[in-house]
Amino acid sequence: MSRMRDILVITCLFGALIAFIASGSGREPPQAPDAPTTYSSADTGALALYEWTRAMGYDSRRLEYRPFVLADEDDALVMLSPGEPVTRSQARDTLAWVERGGMLILADDTPALFGAPNTLLEELRFQVAVITGTQVIERVVALQPAFDEPPVGAVDVRAGRALLPLRNDYAPLLGAQDALLIAGVRHGRGYVYLSAATRPFTNDGLRDPQSAALVLNMLRRVPPGGRILFDEYHHGLTAPPAPADGLLRTPWGWAGVYAAIITALFVGLNGRRFGRAVPLREESARRSSAEYVESMADLFQRGGKRQYMQRHYHASVKRRLARPYGLNPHLDDAEFVYELGRMCSIDEAALLVLLGRLRRPPRSDSELLHAVVAADTFIAAQSRR
Repeated sequence: MSRMRDILVITCLFGALIAFIASGSGREPPQAPDAPTTYSSADTGALALYEWTRAMGYDSRRLEYRPFVLADEDDALVMLSPGEPVTRSQARDTLAWVERGGMLILADDTPALFGAPNTLLEELRFQVAVITGTQVIERVVALQPAFDEPPVGAVDVRAGRALLPLRNDYAPLLGAQDALLIAGVRHGRGYVYLSAATRPFTNDGLRDPQSAALVLNMLRRVPPGGRILFDEYHHGLTAPPAPADGLLRTPWGWAGVYAAIITALFVGLNGRRFGRAVPLREESARRSSAEYVESMADLFQRGGKRQYMQRHYHASVKRRLARPYGLNPHLDDAEFVYELGRMCSIDEAALLVLLGRLRRPPRSDSELLHAVVAADTFIAAQSRR
């Protein structure tokens, strides 16, 4: 039996381990380590851009953990290589916000096969195409003197993709060798900057003075102290972290859950208690004094102890009468009645008859009960005198 139980425990252990591996967080692909998020201080992150804009006095905020909604108080939106799909309604709402006077900076160099669908490009009638062959453009220059405060020279982009416009009303801003890298589109009262390279906006890219100058020229359209939103919503930060996230989305959390389940299985299969046994309410409740009296009376009745009970009441009557006067209750009945009559007014004849009645062995329970009632009645009458 013990051997079968051990085999069952081992089987459960391996079964639980397989289930955790199959359904655990390891099956979910983690966020790409090179995502240009403002929480990343890596070379490909965008924390430097976020902190830099704040240092320049802009009201820089992260758009995260709330619905993807833009208000008229928001002056600019920076969207860098979104990892989650931009839906059609989100794209149209964003362009409606731009039309009312907002500025959008959209930089996306994610490969088409691995990137999330970005309907913003479709709504703006642009495509992002791979440059012919394995060519990578290292640097691009200004195609017109639009970025002149401060002047922008050759910008380090290291891009493998280029913009493919499907419209004519756009401004080619940066490019090289017939490859358009950055374009500008006026949309209503607002403006959109499209870029096929995210490097100029990353931590490593901003080390290049020309990339920093490029960003400064784009930010000229934002009023001093204006609000700039950095899109983290499409980097996966859609819902606020819950207390269970650390438990179910981290290796240490899964290990703790696994250990707790296995410990519970081991304790349960070995028949061990999780604590002291809790007594029933009937067992822990104290019994009443009336129940004790009834139990003792039942025992005396079943044992035929009528004579014992009558002697008990005989002695009890004498003690109750003698206590107020300090008499000895063990005196002979006649002597006791005589001494008691000297100290108080009492029907001595009736008391002698009562004590004699309590001395005679009772012939039935009824006779015993009548004798006890007569004794209680006599004592009650005496106490009222």
